[in-house]
Amino acid sequence: MIKEECKFAIKTLEWTRSDEPLIDEMVEMFEAQKRKIFDITFWETGGNIRNFCSSCVIDDVVFAVKDKETNHLAAIFVLENIRPYKNIIINANLHCVVNKPYWGKLSRELCLEFRDYLKYNYNINKLTACVPQNGYGVIKLLKDIGFKHEATCKKCLLYYDKNNKPKLYDDLVFTLQFMEEIDKCLQEQ
Repeated sequence: MIKEECKFAIKTLEWTRSDEPLIDEMVEMFEAQKRKIFDITFWETGGNIRNFCSSCVIDDVVFAVKDKETNHLAAIFVLENIRPYKNIIINANLHCVVNKPYWGKLSRELCLEFRDYLKYNYNINKLTACVPQNGYGVIKLLKDIGFKHEATCKKCLLYYDKNNKPKLYDDLVFTLQFMEEIDKCLQEQ
């Protein structure tokens, strides 16, 4: 089977002068979607989007996904709290922000390409993604690309409701299992 040509280019961001424009675009994407991404407590504890993005690039693994046709930044993926064992990532938390022009069908395509990129380039056992229960589009996207609902933390996230009043929401935990025979892989290490 021949894999169709990828529509997106994936690059790991580093704190270098050449990546500064992409980091600035990353900050703009997070800024544009801040009310959907960050809960109220982020702001109450002195949260700052530029500092948040900087710490992601410095402390975590950040992937920039660019549209090959337009060369625009389509999405940012962050692997956080990576738990490695030898050459295997046992678990990592996944965060994603998709640029608004790529929402809908295109977001599924780019997320599927990113999922396949991780599958073929990294030894990953499991990815974990936590989503507030009011993130309906993100929940559907996660399910569409193979994530399964694994747990619910009741009333632990604070967001504004449709009337702009603070409201507690459940935190839904979704996981994507990459390695089916992890125990065998661990024994071979």
